[in-house]
Amino acid sequence: MIPVGAIVGAVMALRALNGAKGAKGQPNPYAADAGYFVLSLIFILPATLVCFAALLEGAWWCAPLVLLGLALFFPWTTVRWVFIPLGWTRAAYRFGSLAALSWGADPKGGRVLAGAWALLRSKNPSAEDRDWLEQQLADTCVPMRGAALVASGLLAASRGDLETARALCRSVSHLDRRVAPRLARKAALEWSLADAAAHGRWRDVLELSQRGSGSYSLAAFFQAAARRLLREPRAGRFALGAWWVLARRWWATWPLLKRAWQQTPAPSLLLAMGELAGSTPEPLARALELHAALARVPPGQEAMVLALATEAWEQALSSFTVKDLVAERAKGLAPGAGARALEMLGEQVTEELAAWVLAREVPLYRLEPSGQLFESVEYRARNELLERIEAAAEDVERRLAERRPLEAEEEWRGFLSLQRQCTLAAAIGGGEARRLAFEAVNIPLCNLGAWLFNERQERAIANGMFQWLLAESLELGSDEDRRRYRNNVGCGP
Repeated sequence: MIPVGAIVGAVMALRALNGAKGAKGQPNPYAADAGYFVLSLIFILPATLVCFAALLEGAWWCAPLVLLGLALFFPWTTVRWVFIPLGWTRAAYRFGSLAALSWGADPKGGRVLAGAWALLRSKNPSAEDRDWLEQQLADTCVPMRGAALVASGLLAASRGDLETARALCRSVSHLDRRVAPRLARKAALEWSLADAAAHGRWRDVLELSQRGSGSYSLAAFFQAAARRLLREPRAGRFALGAWWVLARRWWATWPLLKRAWQQTPAPSLLLAMGELAGSTPEPLARALELHAALARVPPGQEAMVLALATEAWEQALSSFTVKDLVAERAKGLAPGAGARALEMLGEQVTEELAAWVLAREVPLYRLEPSGQLFESVEYRARNELLERIEAAAEDVERRLAERRPLEAEEEWRGFLSLQRQCTLAAAIGGGEARRLAFEAVNIPLCNLGAWLFNERQERAIANGMFQWLLAESLELGSDEDRRRYRNNVGCGP
């Protein structure tokens, strides 16, 4: 007997789920594809239950059919806990296609993400599989959405390009959640946490764990471990153990738990450097020791240590001991050679300290200027960064004028680079540097976003750009800027 009722019900359910209407009566572009789920609910689940009942009656040949039915009915669970840990790249990709409902508005990107995740877990990753996934990403994931963005980041990690992987995985939080599925955000967060912990970047772990989207318990465990390893005073073992249990990744996170559990308080390097600054009576030797010790400064203490180093150099360059030494060495040379040598030494010190400030992203605006050298370092670092921002913004303008497009991922990475430099300018130079950086990128990024949105149909990444520009314009822009970006963000991803 043909199950007419079941077939009619399936067709009606498919139309109801996949034909969801938007506010203006148009098909909802963010609706999840629930077709496979409905079909599996009507056909696969009953067949699996029949096979299970037969298995209970002693029909052992039904066991493989039961397992197959469960795998087909729970495709993402199968991918996440079977194919990804085993590193089966193509199986993860194909079963990921069945989990379209889990990937919301980006099912094509989701299946590539599943394959890329499995490739990362593979003991012997295949270059052929990587090339195949990259081809699938280029052919099917246009326009680019959240899951495809994370997939691109994981593929970059599999190539060893960790900087690109970090930028792409962290940036998924900038996209509208309608085009950035929860599973994509969860995968990006988990990889970013693991990467930051593996490289000992515990401040980054603390920053990432604040997001915790989809992985709250795991993020809380990483946060507790990072606080222990940073030797924060209230980082106890009870919270560490409790979150480790709740995270339910006991085998994978055991080494981190063990390391954080055994961590004991240690004397602050800042205190040690303060003692160093007062232990060496000779000014130049003290300044050189502090300068060399900058490489050992832990994250979070850079600003205060920089203040100590600049103060030591100020005292060294103005001390009679150094001036007498320079004068002795300058005997027989041209008049004023000693003064020029001291001036050149000061410029070299300023240049090296400014480069260190940029590399370590030191928030100088939080400190009161402690001397002329400190002000020179701040001025040089801020100006160099603003020059980089202006040059990058001009490059965007030239490319727009020439209508010279880049791949969607490259466009997004270029925006992320500019955004990060603007954030760094604000951290180093405060509100004034932030305003100057926004003025430099405002129009170029607005035009780039409009081009991506209107002509190239890359609405998701364009919307991400507009959201950041709106947030900046609310504090730094004009009324016209705010109105423009509110309208642009309101157009949706």
